[in-house]
Amino acid sequence: MAIVNVLLGVGGTGAKIIESTLVLMSTGLGPQDKVYIGLIDQDNSNGNVVRADRLLNLLCKLRRGFGTSTNAIDWTSADANGGTPLLSVPLEPLFGDGGKAHWRPAPDNTPTLRDIMRHQDMLADEQALFDLLFRGDAANPQDEEQTMDLAEGYRGRAHVGAAALVSAVNHDQPEFRRRLVELMKTSNGGDEVRIFMAGSLFGGTGAAGFPTIARMLHKLRDPDNQQEQIQADKVKLGGALMLPYFRFSDPNDATANVITAAQLLPQARVALEFYQSLLQQEGVFDRLYVSGWDEMFELGYHEPGRAEQKNPPLLPELVAALAAIDFLDPAQTIKAASVPLVAARRNGEGFGWADLPGTNETKERLYTRLGGALRFAVWWLYRVEPTIDKRGLFGSRGWPKWLAKLSDGVDWQNSTPEMRQDMKDYSQVLLDWASSMQLFSEPRIRSLSLWDTARIRSRSDITKPTDPLDLHLSREESETLDDLQAVLQPSDPNAPPVDARVVYSDLSTPLAVGKSRGLGKLVAGVHRATRPFRTGA
Repeated sequence: MAIVNVLLGVGGTGAKIIESTLVLMSTGLGPQDKVYIGLIDQDNSNGNVVRADRLLNLLCKLRRGFGTSTNAIDWTSADANGGTPLLSVPLEPLFGDGGKAHWRPAPDNTPTLRDIMRHQDMLADEQALFDLLFRGDAANPQDEEQTMDLAEGYRGRAHVGAAALVSAVNHDQPEFRRRLVELMKTSNGGDEVRIFMAGSLFGGTGAAGFPTIARMLHKLRDPDNQQEQIQADKVKLGGALMLPYFRFSDPNDATANVITAAQLLPQARVALEFYQSLLQQEGVFDRLYVSGWDEMFELGYHEPGRAEQKNPPLLPELVAALAAIDFLDPAQTIKAASVPLVAARRNGEGFGWADLPGTNETKERLYTRLGGALRFAVWWLYRVEPTIDKRGLFGSRGWPKWLAKLSDGVDWQNSTPEMRQDMKDYSQVLLDWASSMQLFSEPRIRSLSLWDTARIRSRSDITKPTDPLDLHLSREESETLDDLQAVLQPSDPNAPPVDARVVYSDLSTPLAVGKSRGLGKLVAGVHRATRPFRTGA
């Protein structure tokens, strides 16, 4: 039977974990059964959510393009027969192919908690209880909760967000609950359903939504809940919970209605006690992963929400993304656990491939596939894409033999221009993501030995976290040869990745590309040639 996989990012931090998980899945890490992706955030234009949603749409578009016979990538054949793992994991927005992934709990016409709870329709004793639970107009502006504008999220007020979410799930915006019930009901046909949530226990939307939605899902799969007809033992619930690992500067306005950096850790301590109850007493999660960092990443700016809250990808999110990959691994048998899973670094001074959580087999596959994708991105962006546009004397294409051979049969005029741009965008996303993680880790980790993108960056500025870097627009061939070797740090110093001479040698000889066709054949060939090793995928 198939496994129905659902991946939910709650809040801005949840969206960033989804982003890193999508990066890993794009390299071929993850299940071969479809993964449904959902993003939950009240802030409709949150920069973190928008970026994750944009990446999901790009990957879905690439999957559709390379899933056709004209430009097919062979995702089914074994490695020895030319199969390619790149972009092989099937993805779909939560609300259907071509639909949306983002669910916003409260619509525009209910911008405050007082509107959501219909304060004007409450009886006198209900209003008194509401006033007791949530601060009203008499509070200081920075403490006011009933009329706080929720358009930018819950601003660190988890109890406000929890109340708003419960109302939305059950009354105001029921399509989210309805869609999850629909997916969970596939358990009646024998399918296993795995739902993995990602979010933070600090801040607003994640702190409010993560436990609220988890409890809702747990109640839906309760064997005593006969109304929804869900086979409880077939539905597995997991989550990655982030401890405080970054902080904004405090706002310039002392009366701003937001949680300050000084309030994060006390808030997190209280939340941890609550999650202990969820795990041990209520049994909400079958598997809960907890991740954080020993020294906070200082982002040096403050934005409560909107598009301006566009935080850079950070290393702890890669660790959390690996939790999602682990939970959705079909080889894993998910059994209920009463304690969370944690991981630790081997060396506090550095961070390498061995420090990432997982089995040795998982780490080897991660190194080969993620590392291979980064090498592919460098070669595609700086060697393949510019060379396609080269012209020789009298207007003929001035192509090297390897490119002419791998692109034989490609319809450059009709079926590929948009796909070329999408592949260029994908390569840039991979390198931007890796570059950001490296750049913001440097002040905290003396030696980051995962990858090194310094050579391909034209600008790096850690003081501008919403726009910290640029990649070179072009590179000379001699530069790219060194870039390829530098971008991936070896997991074993005695076994470095193959150099550009081997890549050129492979490109110049017949490459096994399986049933790949058209532009897919070129992608598969370049991906195969730029692999770190010549055994395994």
